[in-house]
Amino acid sequence: MKNAKYILRLTVTLLLITAVVAGLLGLVNYLTEDKIAALQNEKAESAMREVLEADSYEPLETDAEGVTALYQAGDKGYVVRVSVNGFGGAIDMMVGVDPNRTVTGVSIISHSETASLGANCTRGDFRAQFVGLAGGLAVTKDGGPIDALTGATVTSRAVTKGVNLALECVKEVLG
Repeated sequence: MKNAKYILRLTVTLLLITAVVAGLLGLVNYLTEDKIAALQNEKAESAMREVLEADSYEPLETDAEGVTALYQAGDKGYVVRVSVNGFGGAIDMMVGVDPNRTVTGVSIISHSETASLGANCTRGDFRAQFVGLAGGLAVTKDGGPIDALTGATVTSRAVTKGVNLALECVKEVLG
């Protein structure tokens, strides 16, 4: 009988602690969600300017696979936001494409890749390989011009796939 009371007391104590922590986490989420959303929008806008500088970005409709947003950057081209699966999870990125269907820039907005390996996809020298290239890109292991990151071929292939998705999306828009 004494043992049952002890187990019941422990159970109720753990339940109360869990309920208080869950409530606090919910409160923190409620208080910070607007700030987090604003920071994410700011990061996306910065990525658009990085890949293709323009006076304005007009959202366009698209249902292309992997493409989460498409913007027309005036007469300078298009900015395409894509999400592809890398080694550690989704890689959210912006790709600029000029009217000649060549890449003007690549910016990684967020990723969950392994530190010091796949996370190097954010390095400027890796992303610069795509600038000026058009359609059908692949890493060198697959016969293409893109040098894969050392120890992160899956991530390199994912970024390359994202750039190809952006180029295909613009190709469909231009007809």
